[in-house]
Amino acid sequence: MTQDPVSFASIDKSFTKHEVSFRDLSAHVVVQDVIDKARSVYDTPDASPPPSTISLGVDGSLRPRPICIVGAGVAGLYAAMILQDLGIEYEILESSDRIGGRIFTHRFNGQAGYNAPINTPARYDYFDVGAMRFPRIPFMERVFDLFGRIGINDLLIEYKLRTNNNLMYYNTKPPVTGFQSSAADDHFGISIESGGTVPNGYVAQGVDFWTGEVYDHYKDLFGALDTVALEKRQAVFERAWLELIKQDHHSVRGATGLYDMAFVESVLDSLDFDWPNPLQSTRPCHTQANPPGARHLNKKLEEWKWVCIDGGSDHIVHEMAKRLKVQPQLKQRVTKIVKCEYQTMLVIANGVEREYSHVISTIPLSCLGSIDLDGCDLLYSQKQAIRSLQYDSSTKVGIKFEGRWWEDETVMGSGRTIQGGQSSTDVPIRTCVYPSYGLKCPSPPGVLIASYTWAQDARRIGTLADSPGSEADKLLLELTLDNLAKLHGIPREKIPPVVDHFAHSWDNDEHARGAFALYGPAQFGHPDNAHSMFAAIKAPAADGLLHFAGEATSVHHAWVLGSLNSAWRAVYNALNGRPEKQKLLIERWGIPDEENEVHLKQLHLLAHYKVL
Repeated sequence: MTQDPVSFASIDKSFTKHEVSFRDLSAHVVVQDVIDKARSVYDTPDASPPPSTISLGVDGSLRPRPICIVGAGVAGLYAAMILQDLGIEYEILESSDRIGGRIFTHRFNGQAGYNAPINTPARYDYFDVGAMRFPRIPFMERVFDLFGRIGINDLLIEYKLRTNNNLMYYNTKPPVTGFQSSAADDHFGISIESGGTVPNGYVAQGVDFWTGEVYDHYKDLFGALDTVALEKRQAVFERAWLELIKQDHHSVRGATGLYDMAFVESVLDSLDFDWPNPLQSTRPCHTQANPPGARHLNKKLEEWKWVCIDGGSDHIVHEMAKRLKVQPQLKQRVTKIVKCEYQTMLVIANGVEREYSHVISTIPLSCLGSIDLDGCDLLYSQKQAIRSLQYDSSTKVGIKFEGRWWEDETVMGSGRTIQGGQSSTDVPIRTCVYPSYGLKCPSPPGVLIASYTWAQDARRIGTLADSPGSEADKLLLELTLDNLAKLHGIPREKIPPVVDHFAHSWDNDEHARGAFALYGPAQFGHPDNAHSMFAAIKAPAADGLLHFAGEATSVHHAWVLGSLNSAWRAVYNALNGRPEKQKLLIERWGIPDEENEVHLKQLHLLAHYKVL
């Protein structure tokens, strides 16, 4: 594989300081491979930029047109912040009645909770239905740069990923802490000799050993980066990646029923959360208690700082919006996008036609597929990506009790109280997440994420996440309360009365239609296939006037970082033909670690000549 030396600048940065994730490096290799294969098959210009996309009015007159941003989630708001900073006009069209997208905080006390002072009970009457925790590791730097730009650093508090008294309840055995479980001999009775179905030897060796058998070969290949001279590391990385990508047609189990997750996704998760060095003694564990975006966490993670937003994650998007001179237009459902004759884009929202210079779509691909794009001349690979790039399911059930009974010894028993972290089980609620916020507040509200599920578990329990007061909703509440009692090893009667509850299935959300991207087999790419849906969706369509953003189009899908990176890329591509603006963009907003200008220009070229 021949690499342009410019394209691997971030690899040198990563190899010397471990500031870039393996996902970022992998993105460079995938895109470069697609570019190389296209060049070897098709006769395309080597470095000439595509034709300048000067926007004319419908009458052919030269006049400035704003850029349309579809979607007011974090990607759309970030794109708007960048455009505003560069002095470029924009409009944001949002189909929902709120901003934020999959950053969504539910408050049982409404707006009063948002404005309540820190450490007062009213402030903590909420739970985050969407994004709720942020790892403070260097390759997430762009996220924390955003926090600084919008002035919420003072709201960052520790997110307790695990605490000592977090519980595990499986196979109807009495609940135990994770430490007790690891010290016990098959406590949950899953081995054949205990009446279970798992071979005795598998249980005796433990889950870390067997996941290590799967991942360690690849982790050792990548880990060799730290054992060779700097000038040899690019070649070592390429060899490791090519060995891994051969398995991209394979799938693995990530949660109940999640057999269609790409093996590459699983290995990249493991590498990312063994960061910075995959060659360490602690191997990845793989439990339902792990976050969906971090399916293979290990004990090393507890040395890293995770944070959450005091008062709710939606402070992020509201503070972003406060800094915009042009506010998002809500309840504006886009139904059609068309490239016009004079290098403009026509967007139809709520039946009204609007004219723009470019369109940046930041909505989930699952929703984008419902918009008529026939007039945008998409590549087949882009149509395929919009139709089939995989999203996972997720459902959360939040309950407000009369008090935080899990922190109360009279309910839990002496020495068994829980502050923060999460407990896991094989009953339908699967994971229970305790608030990490309001821990210093006197008498905080008893709000608990009583159930956090994904994959098949989320789809099943999500069918009950119906309108409040419905029979399905009543069944969901009863099921959740019964499961909570079992998980905590207490009688149902000891759980205080329920004040209110709220359930949300992201699959059933018309504005999301899925929780987060989770690529399936062969969706990154394969050495025997010249095409990559991942690379195709990073390129513009409509002759450089339609741009795709959102976490699914980034290698960091399922993280806010992916939304930010993708928004930056979309803005960069929309500035084609305006090098002074692209230069200013880089000066003020940097370049995401997964991107580089050489690749972006080449993808733009390949898309223009329809060979991507």
